[in-house]
Amino acid sequence: MPTPSSRRRPRLRRLADRLGAQYRTAFEPQYDPVRRCWTLRWYDGPTPATVQSALRRLGPESEGVLVRRDLTTRSLALAALRETRAGAMHRWVGSWGQRYHLAQLLADQEHPDRTAGAREAAMLDRLLAAATPDGGPWAVPDESRAFELIARDGIAWLLPSERLAGPGDADGVALTPLEYLTSRYAAGVHRAAWETALTTMPLRAAVTSAEADPEPTADAARAALALLPALRAQLNRDLDRAQARLGGVLQPQV
Repeated sequence: MPTPSSRRRPRLRRLADRLGAQYRTAFEPQYDPVRRCWTLRWYDGPTPATVQSALRRLGPESEGVLVRRDLTTRSLALAALRETRAGAMHRWVGSWGQRYHLAQLLADQEHPDRTAGAREAAMLDRLLAAATPDGGPWAVPDESRAFELIARDGIAWLLPSERLAGPGDADGVALTPLEYLTSRYAAGVHRAAWETALTTMPLRAAVTSAEADPEPTADAARAALALLPALRAQLNRDLDRAQARLGGVLQPQV
C-alpha cells in the first residue's frame, strides 16, 4: 500500500519541474523519514526567500514543504574573487571561516554563480582550473584550494590577457592603458595592491615610469600616450587649486 510520502512524490516532482522551468534551476524533492517532511533542494539559483514566496503562491500542494539552497564551489570562488578585489576578504582566517563569511554574503543574492562579464568569467575559470586536482575527467575544483590560491597569490594572475586593449577590444578582457602600465611597472605597495585587488597605480607615476624606462615596449608607449590627456587635465586641476589657494593668501585683508 502506498505511503503518504510516496503518494505525494509525483505531485512534488511536478512542483519541482514547474519551479525549475520558472527559475532555470534544477530542483530536487527529498523526503526525510525521521522528520517526516519534504524538502526542495537546489544549487545556486534563486534565494530561499524567493522560492518560499513562489511556493506560497502555488497553494495547498506546496504546504509544509521546506526549502534548502546549497552553494557550489563556483559561486563561493566567485564571491571570494569579488571580495578580494573589494579589499573585504579575510585572507588568513582558514577555509571554514572564509566559507562561512562568503555563504553569509551570498544569502540574499540571486544566482550567485553568474559572472558580470567576459573578464570575470575568464578569471573564475582560471581559478577553478588551478584549484582542480589532476585526477582525470571527473576531478572537481577544491574549494579550500581556491581560497588558498587567492590568499597566497592575489587575483592579478587570473587575468585572461596581459596585452593592451586596442580599439576593437570591447569585452573588457585586455588591459586598459593604466592597467597595462601598472602590471608592467608597479613596485612596492603599488605592486601588492595590483596583485591583490587589481588596484592601479597613480596616473602620474604610471606615465612617469613608462617615460623613464630606457627600453619601453611599443605597447607601453601607446599606453602612456593614451593617458597623457587625463594626466594633463589632472595637473591643470592641481595647478588651478594651488593658484587659488596661494593667491587668496596674498589678497588684501578687509
